[in-house]
Amino acid sequence: MLVKRAVDREWIPTDYPGIERALFRNNESGGRSSVVRLAQGSHFPTHRHEGTEEVLVLSGMVSLGGVELAQGDYMFTTPGETHDVRALTDAVIFVSSQKATPVVGK
Repeated sequence: MLVKRAVDREWIPTDYPGIERALFRNNESGGRSSVVRLAQGSHFPTHRHEGTEEVLVLSGMVSLGGVELAQGDYMFTTPGETHDVRALTDAVIFVSSQKATPVVGK
């Protein structure tokens, strides 16, 4: 059993301004589960999914590949799909990817 308490969460800046990640776990197939915190206006570039990915918006609003999602909204992507992420407001999202998601655009 793996437990990650909110009070112990460590936010790590990414290479993209305004985006931080708190890792829950890396999985055996190259993916990971984490919470991502995005400042309004921040942008994560277009990336390709080598496996499935699940995203749940915990707070705020984001745009994933042009689809606007608000608190409580969920998105599932299949292998081969691409999208970017834009924070329309300050937002927190849960992301669980099956495999790596290499960046393919800016």
